[in-house]
Amino acid sequence: MGCLPMSKLKVMKTFDDLKFELHPVTKKGIRASLELKPGVFISVVAGEGFYSGGKNGVRGPVTKVEDASSFEVAIIDENLPEDEQEWEVFGWQGRDDINKLMIDNG
Repeated sequence: MGCLPMSKLKVMKTFDDLKFELHPVTKKGIRASLELKPGVFISVVAGEGFYSGGKNGVRGPVTKVEDASSFEVAIIDENLPEDEQEWEVFGWQGRDDINKLMIDNG
């Protein structure tokens, strides 16, 4: 039984690959984005005014990823014709939900 060359292995990206930072607009939220595969992007946010929850309640402020229990997630496929491109948004997604979205769209 042979082994696949490393160049043929597909590495799945997960929630742990997201690098969160303070959201530049609200400062009471966090954000991360990642290219899942060429032309397909995921954006994950949590905090005040977003479809998320955490230790400060639903849609409350979040300044650290550890304080968030759910997130607002958006995915876009820029490989589609321009008039078909739009962000698909999912509210109140847990870490496992985000992992599934990343695998399904990666």
